[in-house]
Amino acid sequence: MTANRMTVLAVLAVLACALLLAGIVVSKAQISDSQQVAASQVTMTDVDNALQKGPVFIEFETKECGYCKQQHPISQQLADEYTGKVTFFFVDAQENRDLAKAFQVTGVPQMDIIAGKSGGKYTYVNSDATTSDSIGSSKIVGLTQKDTLKPALDAAVHTRG
Repeated sequence: MTANRMTVLAVLAVLACALLLAGIVVSKAQISDSQQVAASQVTMTDVDNALQKGPVFIEFETKECGYCKQQHPISQQLADEYTGKVTFFFVDAQENRDLAKAFQVTGVPQMDIIAGKSGGKYTYVNSDATTSDSIGSSKIVGLTQKDTLKPALDAAVHTRG
């Protein structure tokens, strides 16, 4: 291997580590009939289109994150329970940097529950099942159990009536 090639590989490895430390990494989204979105890139347009059908749950995660590996099955159970009521996106922030930036991802796992959009503003549901137009105060960060997420999802479904 040439010295230039080794230097490039070393720089890429350092950049990958820096991104992980910055918390700017997240896992793939998934779309199916059960309203889970599977795509390598998820955009705000995808979120807005899903909101036309009902509430949206977005989980930012990484393949390397141990807590994400524990969170994903919990959220997947909820996705199965809320089929037809809520669209679930499982998002890789590395592949979806614009979306991660829009949702102010600072750590993973991060979950955001959006009940709707009106006048260009999103209505988020907080972990205590109250609504807010602030992404900063409504994002749910860290390993979160089903019994905490379920009331927030119920409130999002109820808000949409």
